[in-house]
Amino acid sequence: MKFPRDDRSRMTAELAIEVTLRYPLPWFSPGDLGLQEVLSPGPRLLGASGFRGLAVARLGGWPTIAGDPQRAATALRFLTFWAVLGEDGGFAEADLLAAVRGSDNLPESVPAALRGWWEVARRCRAAMGPAWCGRLAEHLADWLEASRCETHWRAKIAADVAYPTRQDLLPTRVASVGVAPAIDFLEYVGDCPLPLAVRSHPAHAAVRRYAARLVAVQDDLVGVAEDLASHRPNLLGCMLRNEGLSPAAAAAEIEALHDESLCGLTGASQLLRAEFPRSEAVTRWLRAVQSLCHGFARWHSTGALVTRLPSGPGLAIEIEYV
Repeated sequence: MKFPRDDRSRMTAELAIEVTLRYPLPWFSPGDLGLQEVLSPGPRLLGASGFRGLAVARLGGWPTIAGDPQRAATALRFLTFWAVLGEDGGFAEADLLAAVRGSDNLPESVPAALRGWWEVARRCRAAMGPAWCGRLAEHLADWLEASRCETHWRAKIAADVAYPTRQDLLPTRVASVGVAPAIDFLEYVGDCPLPLAVRSHPAHAAVRRYAARLVAVQDDLVGVAEDLASHRPNLLGCMLRNEGLSPAAAAAEIEALHDESLCGLTGASQLLRAEFPRSEAVTRWLRAVQSLCHGFARWHSTGALVTRLPSGPGLAIEIEYV
């Protein structure tokens, strides 16, 4: 089943190449329709400009997975600080990561923005423990490193030196899209801390990897026009400029990459459930991961119904439930 559009939307889509993001029907929830209430015209996942005017509480399906309102509010504070990091940062990475760990020895003289991160982390640390905050800091460090790598590529693209290959770019986009820290917060918001045996299982790592890849594919699909114009590396850009594919062929490749990521996520989730059939935390966490991925898809498809390429036809994004 395809999500219905109004007549004007259908007319617009008929003039563009349709890109279909398929999701299992059980993942759909009527409550997710609230995700359409996005106020920003430029829905980039973690680009600072994309968050201007955005109702952060709608981001990625958080309303549908929040169990404790206080924990949800704490998580949303973290997302808000993170969203403006590119504009209002200006502090050393080591200080930022110390704050995210909720360290006891944070200096009194730190900037107010950094102390905001620290106060959020202290709340999380009290509930989840220092090891959880340490993992959050590691994943945020990975995001910072991937963002630096993208900046390096951006300079090369702007100078017309080189465009990264799809194989080189995909792992970086999986990290820079920022899903890993968001998935960490699912344990906190849903009050479902995962035991060490679960976190050590290969299927757990696979769930996280495929979920991030799924969102990265969607994010690059929505942002391809903006990325090409600003020289930001993009998966579709790899296909259009590096591999010489037509927009229609690139759209088919994106659909295949999305389907492959969804199959990987579904398979890894089933394996994790089979390995830990009596773990309520695993069941709740996996449902939250599904809600997060689906929430981003609904947000992406609503915020940019048709993505206009610099040349050639547009790409119309549609969700199909199977």
